[in-house]
Amino acid sequence: MPAYEFLNKDTNEIETHIMSYTVYDQFKLDNTHLERYISAGNLPVFGDGSRMNVPGIGQPHAAFERGVIQRMKETIPGNTMAGHKTKLPREW
Repeated sequence: MPAYEFLNKDTNEIETHIMSYTVYDQFKLDNTHLERYISAGNLPVFGDGSRMNVPGIGQPHAAFERGVIQRMKETIPGNTMAGHKTKLPREW
C-alpha cells in the first residue's frame, strides 16, 4: 500500500499515513485538518535514462529524439544543445 504524507495544519507537522487509494478520498473528507504534502522524496518516477533507449542498440527511439530533444533545443533559451546528437547511454 502507498504511503501518503500530509501536513497537519493545526500542528504544522508532517504525518505519514499508509492506506489504499480506495480509502484515500474518504480519509481526506474525514481529516480536513490535513493537507496533502508533496516532497521530492515521494514524487512518482516515470522513467530513467537507462530505459529510454531501443533495446539492443543503446540509442533513444527516433520519436524521442525528434519529439523531446528537438523541442528542448528549440524552446529552452540559452541551451547548449545545438548540433547535439544523443549518444549512448543518456548523457544528462
